[in-house]
Amino acid sequence: MPALVTIADDFTGAGDQAGMLAEAGVRSLLVLDPEYPLDPRQWDAVTYASRLRSVPAREARSVVADLYARAGDPLPHMIQYKYCSTFDSTPEGNIGPCLDMAGDMLAVSGTVVVPALPVNGRTTYMGYHFVHGVPLHESPMSRHPLNPMADSNLLRWLGLQTPSAVGLVNHDVVRQGPERVRDGLEALWEGGTVYAVVDCICQEDVRCIAEAVWDLPFISGSSALAMELPAIWREKDILDPEGGRPKTLIATGTPPPTVALSGSCAAQTLRQVEHASGFTQIRVDTGSLLGGELAPVAGELTGQMARVLKGGGFPLVTSSQPVEERAELQARALAQCLSARDLGLRIEQLMGMLAKAAVEELGVRRVLVAGGETSGAVCEALGLRAVEILAEIDPGVPLCRSVPDGELVLALKGGNFGADDFFEKAARMGG
Repeated sequence: MPALVTIADDFTGAGDQAGMLAEAGVRSLLVLDPEYPLDPRQWDAVTYASRLRSVPAREARSVVADLYARAGDPLPHMIQYKYCSTFDSTPEGNIGPCLDMAGDMLAVSGTVVVPALPVNGRTTYMGYHFVHGVPLHESPMSRHPLNPMADSNLLRWLGLQTPSAVGLVNHDVVRQGPERVRDGLEALWEGGTVYAVVDCICQEDVRCIAEAVWDLPFISGSSALAMELPAIWREKDILDPEGGRPKTLIATGTPPPTVALSGSCAAQTLRQVEHASGFTQIRVDTGSLLGGELAPVAGELTGQMARVLKGGGFPLVTSSQPVEERAELQARALAQCLSARDLGLRIEQLMGMLAKAAVEELGVRRVLVAGGETSGAVCEALGLRAVEILAEIDPGVPLCRSVPDGELVLALKGGNFGADDFFEKAARMGG
């Protein structure tokens, strides 16, 4: 059975987790359709992708209950609820409600909350969360179109989402080693505090926390612990010491026909679109999405993609916008009684239509996607049920291949993940 089964609250977050595990030498499967008939003996780690992050809390509870039931059959060594390293959520949830459901279904009295991911600049100190040293509520995440982060205090923010008590294991304790961290955790749980936020500012802290929680049945956090747990589990004979190792994929001389789709408005994605050497940028007229059918818009953009591919180029279709343009578009949408979520869904639907056209009509076999919600829409439109992780392009950004047919290679990138040259590297990496 798998050592770890993860439930991730969006598609690129799931890819981030599965990619970190693969990089640590784990046979890692990313499941996009929970009905996919997987063989648990074939994989060391299984990660379920979902779209829990932005759906209404009631719907999230229903979906996560089904996923927890699947995660525990057969019972793995550990189950993780994985959320973004920027703790994307609102005062209503959905992190708190989804963690509460775990307590009900998995019979755990408490767990850790570790959203830090130092390798990508996300750190927690004294319960406050930072992005590259900037308090979360002052970072670009404060302007997230669906889940704007208005408070950097994780204890306070999570406390709004759950009736359970939230406490802290601070950095002074973490510096004293795994045993003191475990003592701190157990003291909180025994005192009735269910959720323990753990400070974490560097990779050494990640390793310390992993050593403190390696035997827990349930944890929560970013993909950081997935980087360190496999080595510990090999020491404990939970994973085969001679098991899978990360594949080494080299850049190909001539990249295969590739289409890139960008629906994210994250600052890093905007830089990546700007630096996408070798790609022909095709801008989506986002104003055209405010009313009417999407099919004509998709048809026009598919024609543009076809012309670029016929000329030997790679199209990059993007609806990504800087903050000012996005705010103006949202104001126009609101005037037509479309919420930010409604507008986002139309963009996602369009990107899904374009991905399907690229594969089925234009013969593309490599699709690069920027944006968590966009990635979910693309995978659903393509009817993908599961993918194996080939390698990491950048930390938290895996290159994947569809299973069982192996016909399609994808890169699914969270908005703020990946280096500036992500698109070029993802097009050239072998697979």
